[in-house]
Amino acid sequence: MIRYGERGYSLLELLVALALIGFISVAIAGGVQFGARAWETSDAKLGAVERVHGAQSLLRTLLEQAIPRALDPSIVSDPLLFRGGPEDLTFTAQAPSVFGAKGFTQFVLRVGEARDGKQLVLAWRNASGASEQQALLTGAQAITLRYGLRDETGQIDWVDDWREQPGAPALVMVRASFAARSRMRWPDLVVGTRITQDPQCQYEPDTFSCRYG
Repeated sequence: MIRYGERGYSLLELLVALALIGFISVAIAGGVQFGARAWETSDAKLGAVERVHGAQSLLRTLLEQAIPRALDPSIVSDPLLFRGGPEDLTFTAQAPSVFGAKGFTQFVLRVGEARDGKQLVLAWRNASGASEQQALLTGAQAITLRYGLRDETGQIDWVDDWREQPGAPALVMVRASFAARSRMRWPDLVVGTRITQDPQCQYEPDTFSCRYG
C-alpha cells in the first residue's frame, strides 16, 4: 500500500551514493592488484634466490672434487686437469649422474656475453661424447674468477691466473655483481679444494683427498 507524504531519495542523494560505491569498488580493485603485484614480486625474488642457491651448490660440489695437476700419477700429463683465468676455468672432476657423463669428466666454466649482460656457463661432454652446456647465471654486470694461494704464514693471496702453477689452488672464488635495480644477488662463492699443491700429498682417487706418510 502506498503511503502518501513519505519522502523518497532525491536525485542528488542517489548520485552521491553511486559515487561512493564507485570509490569503494576502485579501492577494492586497487588493493587486489597491489596484492597480486606484491605476490608476483616476492615469487620472482624467491625464484632468483633458489636459482642462485642451486648454481652455487653445484659449483661447490664439482670444485671440491676437482683433480689438480701434478698430483695424480695416472694422468699427470694432462695440462687441463686444473687451469684457470679470470673468465674461464677448465677442470676435471667426478661427474654426478645428472650430467649424463660417466667417471671423470672435463668441465669448462666460462664467462660469456648475453643480451642482458654477462653470463656464467658450465660446459661438459656427456657419455656419448656430445657437448652440453648450462647457463648457471645470467644478467650480471660483471663475473670474475679468482684463485687463492696460501702463503707461508697461512694468509691467502688472490690471483687472477692459474695456468702455470702445479696442483690446484687452496681456494676458488666466483664473484658476480648486478645492477642496483636487479633482483638477483650472488654472494661471493668461495670453495676450498680438497687437493692443494702440497708436495707431501699422496693423492687418493677414491676419496679425492691427500694421504700423508
